[in-house]
Amino acid sequence: MRKRKPWWVAVVLLLTVACGEAEAPADKAAALDPCRLVTRAEAAQALGQEVGPAERRVTGNALGQVICLYPAAQEGELRFVQVSLVCDRDLAPELRQAGYSAARLFADTRKLLKRAQAVEGLGAEAFWGGSGLKAGAGLHLLASGVYLNLTVASGDPRRDLAAARELAARILQRLEEAGS
Repeated sequence: MRKRKPWWVAVVLLLTVACGEAEAPADKAAALDPCRLVTRAEAAQALGQEVGPAERRVTGNALGQVICLYPAAQEGELRFVQVSLVCDRDLAPELRQAGYSAARLFADTRKLLKRAQAVEGLGAEAFWGGSGLKAGAGLHLLASGVYLNLTVASGDPRRDLAAARELAARILQRLEEAGS
């Protein structure tokens, strides 16, 4: 019997399904597609190297989580940019009826991380869960019913946080422009 992993492990999984290149979203529905929130050029700039095409994964979990991964173009390197998105509107009805929300997921995730570092000036709230492949890594943001986890894994933790902050500012602007 396979051992089930805790739900929060999904935040760091590298899941793959082709998505294609995208530019800034034109409407709210597009804005809530993580592969439309960060372009391939932006991911490459954040990572400091070329990246492959976006790989999109709809997890099918009760959270309605959608993940977009831009892997490093060079084979053999475990470097990537990943955006995980959970929206209030996409939560399973039973979760919404029980009072669950993107804000609660954000708060629950922060509680699980012993060394979460508050990050000021991004969204309603934000925290840094560190760099690398560990559970909870990346920049976590809460904004208008949307919980984002943005991971830049370049191998340099200071660079990863700075690059994630820059991408997060762009994402938040796109969400605001789309009226999310």
